Amino acid sequence: MSDNETTTEEGPSHNSGYLTPVPEPEREMADTKKEFGINKPTPFDGNRKEIQSFMQDCKVYLTINGHIYTTDDAKIAFVLSFMNEKEAKRWKENYLSSLINDLGNLNFPTLTEFWKKLLDDFKPANKGKDAAHQIAILRQGKKSAEETITEFRLLTNQAGYANTTDSDHLHLIEKLQTVLNSSLVKRVLLLDDVPTTIDKWAEKAIQIDNNYRQTMEIMERLAGDKRGSKSSGSSSSNFRNNKIASNSNNWRKKEERDPDAMDVDAMTTEKRAYLMKRGACFICERPGHMAKEHDEFVKKQEEDRKGKWRAPQKQDLKAIHALIQGLSKAETAELLAMTKPKDEENKEVNDEDF
Repeated sequence: MSDNETTTEEGPSHNSGYLTPVPEPEREMADTKKEFGINKPTPFDGNRKEIQSFMQDCKVYLTINGHIYTTDDAKIAFVLSFMNEKEAKRWKENYLSSLINDLGNLNFPTLTEFWKKLLDDFKPANKGKDAAHQIAILRQGKKSAEETITEFRLLTNQAGYANTTDSDHLHLIEKLQTVLNSSLVKRVLLLDDVPTTIDKWAEKAIQIDNNYRQTMEIMERLAGDKRGSKSSGSSSSNFRNNKIASNSNNWRKKEERDPDAMDVDAMTTEKRAYLMKRGACFICERPGHMAKEHDEFVKKQEEDRKGKWRAPQKQDLKAIHALIQGLSKAETAELLAMTKPKDEENKEVNDEDF
């Protein structure tokens, strides 16, 4: 035994760094007071169709966390804390008012009495009839068969439909056929061994529907992969086709070009430099515009020529008439001589010669 160890009646005490764990009663007590993190009940607004679900959620939570809610009063208060909307809120206010004694204190009943009171006051008026109506309007649509049949089974239980005799199964199968899509019903009816019980019928419908959906997903994935490989593999051919189309368009433009126009591509370097120095067009060799502006320049020239000639207007004739009246006799004779045709001038000259 070393000098650092001391012996006691209970055994050696270790001072060399080896420490025995010390229990922490306060920490253990704190752990037992911690609620388990499961989903709390969905708040209840008084909808009578949801009363069973609400009560079940509350009972599960209170059972799991029984170390927190240890008394009936605490459990009842927990349930009431989720009744703060619409009809449920009004019911809670009236219920609490009925529990207040003369001293102003709340006297909660037992938990069993509370559950009975809650269920009696929010019991659906005609649960079976309502469930039967929901089955009548239930349709699969875009939902899976599994999801639809789960809802169908819940409603048939609420409606109280039996499934013991052959007629019971036939009745439920007929109702399920109206709920599922007609294409799915057709596939089940075309089976070699058509099911005769509701459970087998639902099982086959779910199996066929799942196989169909999985097949469609695989086909869509394969089609997408095929489109991707085709797109990447045809990039070079697309480039080649675009180039051929571009060359074809250029050739067509050359065919449509004026045959007397100069071929810019065949122009010599000296000629190109000369035209560039003058600021002239490579096509018509006229200064003032470039080759890319040639078409617009020609178009503008044609428009200018058309705009210069126009028929004399009425105001122009009046001005000419006034101008003629203001001329002298000599100026009038000179003007008339200028307007005579050349043939008449030659005739006058010939007449003078004879």
